[in-house]
Amino acid sequence: MREHLSGIYEYDFDFHSYIEKQLRMIDDLDERKYAKRLLLEGMEKMIRCMDERYEQLEQRIYHEIEISDNHYEVAMTVIKRQDYDPTNPTLFPVVEEDIDGSVPEMLEQDTKKSYVGTVYLEQSEKECRRFEGQRFYHGFAIVNGKECIARFRVARANRYREKMEQLYQLFQDNEVPWKTVNTGHLDKFYDIFMEVESLTEGNNDGTPERTEVHFGEFEPCVRREVVPVWNIETIKFNCTQFMVPCVDDVYFEHEFMLSGGDERDGYLIHFNEDILEIRHEMEKIIIKAKVETYENWSAFRIAQAEPVMSLGYDFPILSNHRRDTFLRRYAERTGVSLMTKTDLFRRIMELDIQDYIEISDYEIRDTIEEESFGEGMNWFVQDELFPMESRRILLLKFRAVSFGNYLNDAMIRFVVSQMQMEINEYRCVGVME
Repeated sequence: MREHLSGIYEYDFDFHSYIEKQLRMIDDLDERKYAKRLLLEGMEKMIRCMDERYEQLEQRIYHEIEISDNHYEVAMTVIKRQDYDPTNPTLFPVVEEDIDGSVPEMLEQDTKKSYVGTVYLEQSEKECRRFEGQRFYHGFAIVNGKECIARFRVARANRYREKMEQLYQLFQDNEVPWKTVNTGHLDKFYDIFMEVESLTEGNNDGTPERTEVHFGEFEPCVRREVVPVWNIETIKFNCTQFMVPCVDDVYFEHEFMLSGGDERDGYLIHFNEDILEIRHEMEKIIIKAKVETYENWSAFRIAQAEPVMSLGYDFPILSNHRRDTFLRRYAERTGVSLMTKTDLFRRIMELDIQDYIEISDYEIRDTIEEESFGEGMNWFVQDELFPMESRRILLLKFRAVSFGNYLNDAMIRFVVSQMQMEINEYRCVGVME
């Protein structure tokens, strides 16, 4: 990786190793001992002093260029429903109904199919498409006390996509800049529906008491009774005092105080019909509203502490955390963006992907024929000014760090989605070498 980023990394010079190597070139043992004592004991203090001074200078320059804290980084993972820890202060259900078992009430009722559960497929993007593309899967259902052969279909769990769209709208309403959220876990959840008409005649009007689905070759990778959790907590709050109306007697300003919690956490206010404007200030959020009093308004706390992995929380954490680097600090301070190879690689390397993939090369093309991954984690962000079809292609090439990891493809999509937001002149796609 360093051959691409010689302007970022400093060569690590090991003084002791260099001296030891040079001493071996002295044949006379007495001379070698004398030289070793002179160099290692005499010059070591000087070298150590120079290193300390250099490090102090480096840190001073580094901290002079400050980067604004990001209070809105989103992290998520997957857990077994039975392992959910309601006392965990950092991870909360993406959909509350996943925990209390009321998911069927959220779904549109269809006489042709019946919801029987949700599964997580621990497989690559390609295999997920195959899994979803199957016409049906066989199994059985217990209806009215009788075992009946049944067929089942799978479909993406849209409630998680809806949650992402709602989250994006929250950021927009609060005027907080949006960063791509890594939906690698969410995209692997599938709802299972039973085809009622496939049941034995006379049994298709009852509610299934129990079902079992056989997923064939995918069975070893299907995870049942698992739910996604993320670092976003829903908070209900009420008006605690009567507000004095503004001069024009049209609206009221309410304060949502941020003191008392972790100062790193970010907060978003849910926009409703009574709210006219949301304004973020130091240690508080000002809510301009039509009403003098209110109750059961919603806020969302995005916990920035390191996620607490409770007992049974074994799946990897995926986040949109961005590493703090000197060049990132400098670029954000100056507002200058140089689209060079080094800058492009620097942006990608700052993303939280280092355990899965790394960037290896890129190309500018007019067309692409090989199988590739486009941006797909910001489907709700539309850019109608510059249609994708008219753009040249920026092909990002990656290689695996964790070979065969089922999340590698998702990481490529995550990088491509974020780069697409930052690079408007090209259509970004990615491939695994």
